[in-house]
Amino acid sequence: MDGSRVISVLTVNYRSSQDVVELAESLRAHRDDLTVELIVANNSPEDRIDLASDADLHVSIHDGENVGYGAGINRALRYSRGDMIMAVNPDVRVTPGTLRGATNYLDANADVGLVLPMLLYPDGTIQRSIRRFYTWPVVLYARSPVRALLPPPTFFRHHLCVDVGRSRPADVDWGIGAAMFMRRADCENDTVFDERFFLYFEDVDLCYRMWCKGRRVVYCPQLICRHHHRRHSANPFNAAGWHHFQSMMKFVAKHGGLPKRPKLK
Repeated sequence: MDGSRVISVLTVNYRSSQDVVELAESLRAHRDDLTVELIVANNSPEDRIDLASDADLHVSIHDGENVGYGAGINRALRYSRGDMIMAVNPDVRVTPGTLRGATNYLDANADVGLVLPMLLYPDGTIQRSIRRFYTWPVVLYARSPVRALLPPPTFFRHHLCVDVGRSRPADVDWGIGAAMFMRRADCENDTVFDERFFLYFEDVDLCYRMWCKGRRVVYCPQLICRHHHRRHSANPFNAAGWHHFQSMMKFVAKHGGLPKRPKLK
């Protein structure tokens, strides 16, 4: 094991302890030659997590109140020591070569701030996890009840990056925050996410901030994670849909509208 390189894997538990256990199993199985630590911000302390450290994975669990996903990741970061960071949902499983591949890519590309792996559903199909920044037509269509009835229009397919190839790395506006790799040096003020976003849009905001400071956001489809995705925000009338709407409004207020990707100098 390469003891000089530590990758800190940060996750948040909210009533998903079995997912955390299975995430840990995938990290143990596919740590490659890295020293890997898993830091869990447990936002539901009543949901005990049956995990212990061993020779393949150091585990630390930190109980606290439910402060939201972004703040939970930030809390986990404060207990970490790696120079490479993976912020990950507990329902993600890493696959062989992903941890080492992401680390190597960041080492070789100093202008890259975020690496996004390809996400696969459990049945092996590709999850559309990369996006272009929102426009108002996209927002209105995404929240419209007719979305489920009609084929997506061209502008929405553009938003979903259907034209971006999956055979080699590509710059993208943003990607969903289920799995993100970055350097600790790019974590501003010892944080990953802006904590004003309780749930949702923390990933959009992080990617936009990376672009604003001249750091590229790159989708690397050769790096693969499996995502046992349960999309709750599609229903605008449930709690997750309401959080999504609130976070979108906070994003609009923070950035004075719906920004486009800044051009790199």
